[in-house]
Amino acid sequence: MPQPSTVYLQISSVTHAYRGQRVLERHGIPATVQRDSRFASPRGCGYQIRIRSQDPQAVRRLLLESGIRVLGMKDGDGNDIF
Repeated sequence: MPQPSTVYLQISSVTHAYRGQRVLERHGIPATVQRDSRFASPRGCGYQIRIRSQDPQAVRRLLLESGIRVLGMKDGDGNDIF
């Protein structure tokens, strides 16, 4: 089985980032909220959720189903996933 990789999910606000963290942790996915100025833009405030996941798209769907919009995703090397 492949090892989980680090994924960073750009979230539209700090409030939604912490809500997303709680949603993920309720589903057994450890998550950390952190500030990242690389993401700061007119589309968002520069907060992200850091996770380790084998299936980042499933995590994104889970957040979307919970009403939390994901503005972008990057892998641990800073490459865009979404």
